[in-house]
Amino acid sequence: MSTALARKFKLQVTRDLTLQSGFLPLNGLNDFNPNINPNLEDASDYDTNGWSSSEVTMQDWTAEAGIFRRKTAGVYDAGQELVRACVGQFGDAARVGLRWFDRDGGPEAYSGVALVTWKRSNTGVKNLEQATVTFTGTDVPLNIGIQNPYQTLLKPVVTNVTPGGQGSGASVAIAGSSFTGATAVKFGATAATSFAVINDQLITAILPTGSAGSAPVTVTTAVDTSNAAPYTRAA
Repeated sequence: MSTALARKFKLQVTRDLTLQSGFLPLNGLNDFNPNINPNLEDASDYDTNGWSSSEVTMQDWTAEAGIFRRKTAGVYDAGQELVRACVGQFGDAARVGLRWFDRDGGPEAYSGVALVTWKRSNTGVKNLEQATVTFTGTDVPLNIGIQNPYQTLLKPVVTNVTPGGQGSGASVAIAGSSFTGATAVKFGATAATSFAVINDQLITAILPTGSAGSAPVTVTTAVDTSNAAPYTRAA
């Protein structure tokens, strides 16, 4: 009999508060602790014959994640930046959608919408940059164990393209998720001169010949074609 690993969970985040699309992995995860916290009210009376009795009257949920702040080609992880952008905001801008699930495809899989608290940790001179993120649920967490997302391939998502304003022959970095196995990168309707999949969250591509102006970037894999991320190019 083997013991389950604490690191079995995968955590993903999205700006889509309907929890239907746009999920990005929150990479650099080194600690994860989701909790459902019941509010217990004393329901003791004479009939319990000296034994206390309680009832659950409300519940809330939280999830605390420890992450290392890593950069790839000088860019922070797209999932981490999506979460950090909620700090100091109000209303829907302060909320993020998230889901966590067993990497082994087990039944522990949940999704929900939460407010974000971001706190830097490991702040000493000799430390690696780290942050502790607390997600505080704003609704009922959904049990999605019967459809554990780890069992399905994900549509690619493009979150940003840098630097902007580049012209033919220039190299740009395309950040997002689910890029592994990419078969095409396009600027508008024109395929990139060449591209390289650095990892699942990063592609570098060479701009093809074209006119200055709008050239939305898309990435295609065997699963689907991504969203069209806005990009303005030079000639």
